[in-house]
Amino acid sequence: MSASVVLDAPRARGSVLKALRDLSARLDNDGPNAASSELTKDSGQAALSHLATSAADQAAPASLMPASASPIRWVEPTDNLWLLALKNYGLALATFGIYHFWGRVEMNRRILNAVHIAGRRLDFTGSGREAFISFALGSVIAAAIVGVFVYLFVWGGGADGGVTLQGIREFRWQRLSISLPMLFLFGSIAYRKRHHILRRTWIGNERFALTGHAWSYAWQHFWTAFLVPLTLGWAAPWRSGTLEARKIAEMEHRGMRFHAVGHVRSLYKTFALVWFGGGLLYVGTLVVLAQYIGPELIAAINGLTLAPLKSWHIALAGGKVIAVATLPLLVVALLWRKAWLEYQLSTVGFDGGRLQLTMPTLPYLKVMLGGLALTVFSLGCFRPIARARMLRFIVSHLRVEGRLPFAEPEAASAVPLPEASAQRFGS
Repeated sequence: MSASVVLDAPRARGSVLKALRDLSARLDNDGPNAASSELTKDSGQAALSHLATSAADQAAPASLMPASASPIRWVEPTDNLWLLALKNYGLALATFGIYHFWGRVEMNRRILNAVHIAGRRLDFTGSGREAFISFALGSVIAAAIVGVFVYLFVWGGGADGGVTLQGIREFRWQRLSISLPMLFLFGSIAYRKRHHILRRTWIGNERFALTGHAWSYAWQHFWTAFLVPLTLGWAAPWRSGTLEARKIAEMEHRGMRFHAVGHVRSLYKTFALVWFGGGLLYVGTLVVLAQYIGPELIAAINGLTLAPLKSWHIALAGGKVIAVATLPLLVVALLWRKAWLEYQLSTVGFDGGRLQLTMPTLPYLKVMLGGLALTVFSLGCFRPIARARMLRFIVSHLRVEGRLPFAEPEAASAVPLPEASAQRFGS
């Protein structure tokens, strides 16, 4: 390592920070027209902070990185995430849930900052205002759909507006007229959510992007859904894998296109366990319940009332059976989640390489069950801590096969500082 490299890094960092101060002053003086409508004030401040950090990181060249460093690694956050989770939880309660969106974005930013690729951390420049506006728009759309649903339900219940079983049966076509557009809309929402997250995720001065079309994806999401019931669920892994592969193939970073390299065959082994094991557990639970509270359960079903189950010893017996059956069902669900996470990341391919994720089963279950317990017993307060632990576990088992473009010196962002800031404020 030459002495000139060590001396030039602080000088470059100082010049970059000076340029940032000048940029911030110009934005303050020019007024609201200088900022893009894409980023709000709080996301703009986050972007300026990101510019300072990423530019300082680039001032230290890749040659300063230890040769033994992993291209993708977890660096423990300097902030106390426990205190941040408590603060966000308290402010969310005090503001009747409104601050939840700002707190969630802030926590997501701190967690993503802990993931480093070739010495450069991931940055997230989204804002709480964006999250709140998205939620508000979704709530308005949902309220409108529910309003139409209630209107059609009352209309289908008879001339007197009464709600009867016959009215529910006659309502099936009205339900279909609502559920089919909703199925299509959910596909568009899933694609746009991924697009937004990638657009707000940066490495250095370059952000990720999703270059496809939401409505085209929504159509594929729509028609493939009908294959799932027709195949008794066996088309579900193929459908999920195909949709995920499409999103990966339409993802890019700094002009580099990603591509899907995995195959859905890897999902079917675990899916068979879920399908057969979950079905056996379900049937077994019903059989055991029939042995303990069979007559009362049949009476409740036939009478459409919970009165036969209100006895304390009946409720206790049924609760014990359900509690015993819940743990193996939960383990089966977590094993499917493990298979999906491994497929999702191991399918990501890029120029000259690919990602590979293989997680040991018992440590994975320990992390997931521990996170679930932490979330439940803290009433959701420490759910971000559970997410951070899971992400750390994933990163610690994530490997790169072949060449990682982000790790090469020539792959470092070459976008000048004014252009990078224009992308955040003017794109």
